[in-house]
Amino acid sequence: MHPVYQLFPHRLELMYFDGIKVVHSPHNEFKNTIKEDMEKNGLLCPMVVDMNNNLRNGTHRFKILSKLKLADGSLFYKARDERELSFLSKLNVVVWKMHQSKTPPTDFEFLFKPPMQNYTDKCMHLLKEGIIK
Repeated sequence: MHPVYQLFPHRLELMYFDGIKVVHSPHNEFKNTIKEDMEKNGLLCPMVVDMNNNLRNGTHRFKILSKLKLADGSLFYKARDERELSFLSKLNVVVWKMHQSKTPPTDFEFLFKPPMQNYTDKCMHLLKEGIIK
C-alpha cells in the first residue's frame, strides 16, 4: 500500500507489517473516521516508525490495513531521532487536515508556517537530504 503524499521520498522505507511493533492502542471512534477516509481516498500519509521499528504515528491506519488484510506492507517514514519523529508525525497530522479541508499540499510553504514552523526549524536537514549538488 503506497501513500498518496510522499513529501520526503528519500526517507521512505518499504517495510512489512510483521516487522513493525505497535506501541499505542487505537481509539475505535477515530479508527472508524480513518477507515471511511481510507476507503474513499486510500492511504494518504506514510506511517512513521522510530529507530527500532516501533510504530509511532499511524496506529489506526496500520490496524485497518493489517486487520482487513488490505496490504502486508507499506512505505514508512523512518525517523532517526526524536526531533525527526516529532516532525514526521506532526507532518502527517497537518497534511491529513489539509487534505480534509480540500487544500492538499502543493509545495513546502506550509512547513514554514504555524503549526509546522517550530518542527521544521529543528529538522532543516530533511529538506537538504537527497538533493544532488
